[in-house]
Amino acid sequence: MPLVTSTELLAAAEAGNYGVGAFNAINMESSQAIFEAAEKERAPFILQVTQTTLGYTEPEELVACIKALAAKSTVPMALHLDHGRSFQRVMQFLAMGFTSVMIDGSLQEDGKAPRSWDENVEITKKVVEAAHAIGVPVEGEFGMLGQIGGDLKGGESALTDPDMAAKFVETTGVDILAVGVGTTHGLFKGKPYIDHERLKEIDAKVNVPLVMHGGTGVPDEDVQKGITEGIRKINFDTGIRIGFLEAVAKEIHSIEAEWAEADATGGIRKYDIRRVLKPARASMVEAIRDRMRVFMSNGKADSFIGASCKEDPAKAAERAREAEIAKVLE
Repeated sequence: MPLVTSTELLAAAEAGNYGVGAFNAINMESSQAIFEAAEKERAPFILQVTQTTLGYTEPEELVACIKALAAKSTVPMALHLDHGRSFQRVMQFLAMGFTSVMIDGSLQEDGKAPRSWDENVEITKKVVEAAHAIGVPVEGEFGMLGQIGGDLKGGESALTDPDMAAKFVETTGVDILAVGVGTTHGLFKGKPYIDHERLKEIDAKVNVPLVMHGGTGVPDEDVQKGITEGIRKINFDTGIRIGFLEAVAKEIHSIEAEWAEADATGGIRKYDIRRVLKPARASMVEAIRDRMRVFMSNGKADSFIGASCKEDPAKAAERAREAEIAKVLE
């Protein structure tokens, strides 16, 4: 079915009180795994491409693969740029037809040094103005991600302040807000602590869907409690990588044993890349399906499709404007 925007998916999630998984794709196999999991679980989803992925593959190549898979999909999905750090980079992905973008104005373009409030507001407003001109929603970020008592520089004072979050949304016009409440990218050291009281206060003061970055390793009960407190988009990436690499390691170990036997008996070694990639892809599928069930988005695809068609049949024509995006941005 046609791509939809992230705000359409998150509005349905708000009405149904569930979360939408946002899963990172870096190649064909990870893209296939995300679509396969969504079809099996009948779960609406957001497929993300990160700026850091550009060091591995050309975005046009990856996006062509994703769009080929989307053309066959029967599940509603949005195509999202995750952690764009410059206006130019975000424009590049809008030109490729992405239906959702994130400008991470909390950090400088190097992804390390923090931006000031004014810098964050300035770049976020600029992206919002351009994206809204072609009907694409924008995710912004206010507050730092990091484990409380662990890798969070500045301690709890660096987390999202509820009053400032409300001011940030009002000032920039963002449609979705990523917040810092104790989650971190990558894996946690020990059991994570999520500041639920802070999250509830943010939700009470901010009128846009909230995003949990760093979803891997957060206990299921914390994720589901966060959903009741306003989290609608949950990013999940490291868990997919773990599934891939553990399956690869297991298969490589088996292949090496077969090679050793072939060498010892005068046999011929066999080399088949698919033997490694197929179980790796299957492992990613199961990791994603598990999260879809935890996010409670499983089984929600068909109700979304029915409601979308009934409520606004004109959206199909609106989405046809995707081909015009490049012209608008020139």
